[in-house]
Amino acid sequence: MDKTKKKRARSEEAKEKQFKRIVDAGRELFLEYGPEGVSMRSLAKKLNMGQASLYTYIPSKRELWFAIMRNDFSIFENGMGEIMQSHRGNNIELLEKIAKYYLKFAQEDERRYRMMFQTPAPSSKNTGPFELQYDSHSIYYLKEIVQKAVEAGEIKEKDVGKLSFFIWGIVHGTVSVIHTEFFGERAKIPDVGSIEEYHSFILKYIKKILNDLLS
Repeated sequence: MDKTKKKRARSEEAKEKQFKRIVDAGRELFLEYGPEGVSMRSLAKKLNMGQASLYTYIPSKRELWFAIMRNDFSIFENGMGEIMQSHRGNNIELLEKIAKYYLKFAQEDERRYRMMFQTPAPSSKNTGPFELQYDSHSIYYLKEIVQKAVEAGEIKEKDVGKLSFFIWGIVHGTVSVIHTEFFGERAKIPDVGSIEEYHSFILKYIKKILNDLLS
């Protein structure tokens, strides 16, 4: 590799690292202050970076939100994709694996999960490039599995869209309940058990619903 190519490669690597710093810092600000409490000025200050330089990476607060979404959903969806590619068995079992992965992701990467699913986008009249390019694929992956289950005769319900959101709603609702005062060291309902026990209970009944009520 000649000197020009090496220099260009180092420059691109430096840009990627800086962009990651911006995304990570932006996520922390959104989680700490909410969409209304974040500004590009506060982000630049947190990064010890000039606003003019920051704008060469991210043009607005709303675009920052979409850049974070693109980054975090890519990580989440790569995990989903690996499970789908390596799965051997029927589609009901695959749905159970995906639900288990979702619960594990929310528990082990709670801050990223909160950003992805519980932090609304800042409002803006303008639509930037990050927003135009953004598209979460996770619900489409879920619908794909449900569609295959229907086609294989494993599920009789034909409304794939509503069923997919029903499954997602159960799992997402489970995560929302877990992140409340009812769980943790000062659990308000001790007989519910640990988070792991509740996860197992939910997964068992997701499978039961699909097997007993829909098949």
